[in-house]
Amino acid sequence: MSESGADDIRYMRRALRLARRGRTHPNPMVGAVLVKNGQVVGEGFHLRKGEPHAETAAFAAAAAASGEAARGATLYVTLEPCSFTGGGRTPCTARCVAAGVARVVGAMTDPDARVSGQGFAQLRAAGVAVTVGVEEAAARAMNRAYIKHRQTGLPYIVHKAAMTLDGKIATETGSSKWVTGEAARSYVHRLRDRADAIVVGVGTVLADDPELTARLPRGNGHDPLRVIIDSRLRTPPESRAVRVSKVPSAGTLVVTVDGADKTKRARLEAAGAEVVTLPANGTGQVDAAAAARLLAERGALSVLLEGGGELAASFWEAGLVDKALFFIAPKIIGGRAAKTPVEGAGRTAMSKAIELASLKFRRFGPDVALEGEVKEANVYGNH
Repeated sequence: MSESGADDIRYMRRALRLARRGRTHPNPMVGAVLVKNGQVVGEGFHLRKGEPHAETAAFAAAAAASGEAARGATLYVTLEPCSFTGGGRTPCTARCVAAGVARVVGAMTDPDARVSGQGFAQLRAAGVAVTVGVEEAAARAMNRAYIKHRQTGLPYIVHKAAMTLDGKIATETGSSKWVTGEAARSYVHRLRDRADAIVVGVGTVLADDPELTARLPRGNGHDPLRVIIDSRLRTPPESRAVRVSKVPSAGTLVVTVDGADKTKRARLEAAGAEVVTLPANGTGQVDAAAAARLLAERGALSVLLEGGGELAASFWEAGLVDKALFFIAPKIIGGRAAKTPVEGAGRTAMSKAIELASLKFRRFGPDVALEGEVKEANVYGNH
């Protein structure tokens, strides 16, 4: 008997909770729940790249519990089952048919061109009933970085900044430690743990000498790729972002322009950094769009843009930022020359301001955080 609409939502939400447990970069997070006669008979999620897909894990759990439990069951899966072969693997659509599931409920179609609609079509052709769109908004939000990467060839970029109540990220003398308190900084390390790359400008490296690592309790945490945008190769080889000792490490990438000083490049490479050159923009700086494409080509789906103001402006002006996350401390420092989160030329009229939607407010001790999606990013289906 087919589950009701309310049951479809309930089981799909369970699949979504499972999916969020995965660390699947650069693949999407996927969860699956098998239901038969009103009972969950198997469930699973994609743990990480190279591990069994969520559907396979759910079928294995069902088989271990009671042999043919999947036959005649309904499979709830947060993303369209894959339908292509490669590396000797069996597509999830074929596994669904072989397991004898009667119905597949999918949250969304996979934007990957190798699948996109074909998985559901194969299931229908095999006589499996298919329902698509249950909890789709939640599924899309969970995999927004994967979706943007597949649809545009660009990473999903979050601009994170910490500023005072009067909009400053540092004093006129460059002092910036610390704008926010421990609770806010701890949350940022959790964000880094889930990001594929952190991007900063060389000015931030020179001013703060940050490590750009994910420092979670008990030394846990996945370190994302550290990316320094440095048109003139001013990054000191001895800087902490270059000489991070934590293992394993995703490494440090210094992005510069064609014609950069060969001696400086050799010193950075000797210190352990990878140096990549890109064409300069009209002002002789690293082109933000080219840098974003480079990161996407290297498998960075989710990027934290952390500073400073001029670098952030170049990404905003190029239309590359998808979300803003600004921490605001109840402090006033003033100063005409004090740095702000977004600098550059700026907008010429308030009517041209970039607007945010889906706003969220959170407290972190004495600090507050305002988070919002860029309205123009609606084309990616992330909201």
